[in-house]
Amino acid sequence: MGRSGLELEKARLLSLASEFGFQTDTAHQCLQQLAELYGDDGQDFLTVEHCGDDYLARLADATQVDEDWDIQAPNSETNASEDLDVGGEWHKGNAEDFEGEDVEEEPGNEDDEDKPTTEVDTSDEDYTANTDVSCSRKMPSYVPDSSDSDDVMIIEKPISTKCRDRDVGNATREEKKNLKCTMDTPNNNKSSISFLSQKSESMAMPSSPLGDGYAFHQLECMDDFDLANLVIFGHRQFRSLQRKACESTMAGKDCFILMPTGGGKSLCYQLPSVLSPGVTVVVSPLLSLIQDQVLALVDRFDIPATFLSSQQSSSQSFAVTQELRKSRPSCKLLYVTPEKLAGSSSFQALLKSLQQRGQLARFVIDEAHCVSQWGHDFRPDYKGLGVLKQQFPSVPLMALTATATQPVREEILKILRIPRAVVLEASFDRPNLTYEVVNKDKDPFKQLGQAIQDRLKGKCGIVYCLSKNECMDVCGYLTETFHIKTVYYHAGLSGRERMLVQRKWQSGEVQVVCATIAFGMGIDKADVRFVIHNSMSKAVESYYQESGRAGRDGLPSTCMILYQKKDFSRIVCMLRMGQGTSSSRFKWGMEQARKMQAYCAEKIRCRREMLLDYFGERFDSRNCQLGASPCDICKNKAKENK
Repeated sequence: MGRSGLELEKARLLSLASEFGFQTDTAHQCLQQLAELYGDDGQDFLTVEHCGDDYLARLADATQVDEDWDIQAPNSETNASEDLDVGGEWHKGNAEDFEGEDVEEEPGNEDDEDKPTTEVDTSDEDYTANTDVSCSRKMPSYVPDSSDSDDVMIIEKPISTKCRDRDVGNATREEKKNLKCTMDTPNNNKSSISFLSQKSESMAMPSSPLGDGYAFHQLECMDDFDLANLVIFGHRQFRSLQRKACESTMAGKDCFILMPTGGGKSLCYQLPSVLSPGVTVVVSPLLSLIQDQVLALVDRFDIPATFLSSQQSSSQSFAVTQELRKSRPSCKLLYVTPEKLAGSSSFQALLKSLQQRGQLARFVIDEAHCVSQWGHDFRPDYKGLGVLKQQFPSVPLMALTATATQPVREEILKILRIPRAVVLEASFDRPNLTYEVVNKDKDPFKQLGQAIQDRLKGKCGIVYCLSKNECMDVCGYLTETFHIKTVYYHAGLSGRERMLVQRKWQSGEVQVVCATIAFGMGIDKADVRFVIHNSMSKAVESYYQESGRAGRDGLPSTCMILYQKKDFSRIVCMLRMGQGTSSSRFKWGMEQARKMQAYCAEKIRCRREMLLDYFGERFDSRNCQLGASPCDICKNKAKENK
């Protein structure tokens, strides 16, 4: 490379640094260090193509940022940003140590397996909320156990027998007509159909078919799926692909369910768990998410559910395991973390026992994108879940996720050993969400507060921030300057503090929660009217999932990014700290960040089209422009065409 060529490449590297928001002095200093490192013999490699990522990594290392990131270190056993279930013991009367097990490769050539059956729904998803006709009850109380960590909470409500002992599918017509039963007696061994009958009674009122009540003959005409969906979950109809998923797993088939946030994934396994004999084992990544879901099942739907965690005391886990050893366990859903399931031979022996008694209904892998190392939220322990199909080949397995590109989907099917799974894919389009990107001005905090006050006053929302510092600063500013009721949430809070923040926000006591990525998985709040990213998200998949927490009730909602070039340099710094010395993971993270930056910097192409294209779904941008919630670019085009 000649001198002129070398100067041109240096100029390109400096331009790269400027484009991503790094300081000019730092950029020159790091470039000089890189040139000295390569020396005269390596000048041909001093190009954006060859050393661009290394240059950005050096810039990130040299940039002094006083920020406390909520980051995930994918190659470590613990996660700094979230409450994983690690380092515990399996209690079985006398505690036994966890025993790690090697996962052997399944014999045979996977390429010879039948390809999965795929059913795709490309129609616009109906996200209109179904009328919830179930009764509300007082929430069970939380009782902290002094022997456990702050993240452990016990639900003070005994395991019910309302959904036990019999398969609703075997119920006769006469049983469905029997609408009188008592369910709260301690020794009640009624079947699942009695549970349905009790709930049916409150809904079967002599009224017009067009009214809210259901006549006896209307309930009588329903099949088991529709009846359970109505009387247990309060839904008058299934959402797209939900019924197909329920039918497939009830038929003993493996399933891969890809539905956007708010699409109703949980119903796909919760409803079959009620209709099936035995226990459905659900693998979920976070203890807080598990606890929230168990609370909702027990309190809102009276479905017997429990969980096992290595952070429970011996007496707590012993009570659960004793229940599971009964000939017919009362609980219908058992939630565990992947660390618990894959890391304990004792627990796997208990699962074997359940299977031998005909009481192991199915396995469910929630947030299945965590399986893939190239997914946006990779968890190493998820990779060990392939052992399930090795040890329990006849037990149906269902994997669910809201975000997965085609390569990630293929890796999930391969790792979980379900190549013949029924694949159900709903459209990624959320027609009620408005996507927009706003360039930050000189006072971004004021800009954020003004946007909430002028456009979203009194509405419930989430403001995502990159670091813990930013969370607290934004929260303080919104509270003090704009008098917006705001709380902050990040992994630095104790489990009890996080729970309190979430309850205040979900109850409506506060309007806005400023949060890092530690907040969000499993959020079950339908009326979130806006999600604002105060900085660029680290990846398109992350952004889609985080923004998707808005508008789960189907009503118009806003998804906004406040963006500036400097956001990218902060992302690079966060990736550098989170990925450590893993060059491949860092470069992969950089690639994802560049795609997110391209989305933020776009001025011409429809944002909805860009999001869907990322997941491999074709979309006509005219549908966005003419729709009820056009993105900012399509809205501007419509104005120009008038």
